[in-house]
Amino acid sequence: MEKTFTHRRFWISTKRPTAEEIFQQYPRFIDLPYLFDVEFGRMFPGKEDLFLRKWEGHFVPKLLKVATLENDPNLLSAGEESDESLCFKALQLLTHYLPPTASGRAKGWTKCSVKSALSHILDMKPTGTSISSLLEGSLGAAVGDHQPKLVCLGDPRSTAQYIIVAKNDKVAIPLQDQGLTCAIDKLFKMLWVCNMAYPVQLESVYRFFEHVYDMPISGGKRSKVVELIAKLQAVA
Repeated sequence: MEKTFTHRRFWISTKRPTAEEIFQQYPRFIDLPYLFDVEFGRMFPGKEDLFLRKWEGHFVPKLLKVATLENDPNLLSAGEESDESLCFKALQLLTHYLPPTASGRAKGWTKCSVKSALSHILDMKPTGTSISSLLEGSLGAAVGDHQPKLVCLGDPRSTAQYIIVAKNDKVAIPLQDQGLTCAIDKLFKMLWVCNMAYPVQLESVYRFFEHVYDMPISGGKRSKVVELIAKLQAVA
C-alpha cells in the first residue's frame, strides 16, 4: 500500500473510480480498515489523529455546554453518562445546529427533516443483524443511500458494533470493537480516501468535521458552520 500510494492517488483523482472499483483494486482497505488512517495521514500529514484527540475531549463537552446554556430541549438531562452516550448526544446536537439545507437540490435533493438527518450518517439496527442483510434491498432507493454511512448494531449509547455500509457500492466494512468516535473518524477518512462527496443532507455537519481535523472548510465558509464554531470558541 505504501509503494502504490502515489499511483493510487493519481488514479483516484483523475479517473474518479467508484468505491466498489477502488476496493476491488485495493481490497486491503476492507480487510484492514486502519489503512484509511494511514492513507489519510499521507494525504494530510499531521492530521491523522486530530479527530480522535479533539472530539471527545474538546468538542463534545463544548457542544453540550452550548446546549445547556441555551436550554436546548434536544439535550436531555440524564445525570452521569458514558463517553459513548455523550458522543451520540453531541452528534444529535450537530444535526440540530447544522440542519439539512437545500444546497443539493441540483444534485438530486430530497426533503429531509432535522429529525431524520441523523440517519444519513448513522443508522441503527438490532444486535445480531447480519452484515449481508445490510446490503440487500433496492440500490439508490433514497438519496441518502448514495453515500456511505455508519450502521450501528445495538445501542450507540452503550456497547455496539459499527459497520461502514456503502449499499450502492456493495461494500460493508466492519470496524470491530471501535466506539462511535472511531467509527465517525473512519467514515470521514473513507470519503476523502475514495474521493467521494458528502451526503447533501449533511454537508454542513461534515464541514464542521473538517474544522475538527484543522482542514480548510470546503465550499466556502458556511454561515451556520462558522456561527457554531464561534459559539464553541466563546464557551469557557
